[in-house]
Amino acid sequence: MKNTELRISNYCMNKEELFQVLCGPDIDFAEDFTPISITKDWLVNKFRFNDNGGGYYQHPEYNFFLYHIEEDEYFECYKQVPANDDSGDYKTLQHVHKLQNLFFELFDEELEVRE
Repeated sequence: MKNTELRISNYCMNKEELFQVLCGPDIDFAEDFTPISITKDWLVNKFRFNDNGGGYYQHPEYNFFLYHIEEDEYFECYKQVPANDDSGDYKTLQHVHKLQNLFFELFDEELEVRE
């Protein structure tokens, strides 16, 4: 991973263990980390999204939806979010840290993990 992708509080894998970036120096070792793929378990059990069926997931407190594109293994924001690239009108997400970063950018709050 690139250190420019990570913020304090992001989750990733450090070897075979779940790791949360807790301070700036952790980011210096980003190349040792691997991203975590977004899964139903992460959305529903850890981030408390509601499973609305049909591949749609909704955050319980914000009007923020994700749609799972199964054949390509990524999640797409349900409402339009500037992608800041040539990929189109929607931001596509595959990794937990990217979802955390986008959520913070949109709502100025951390995407809390249920312990």
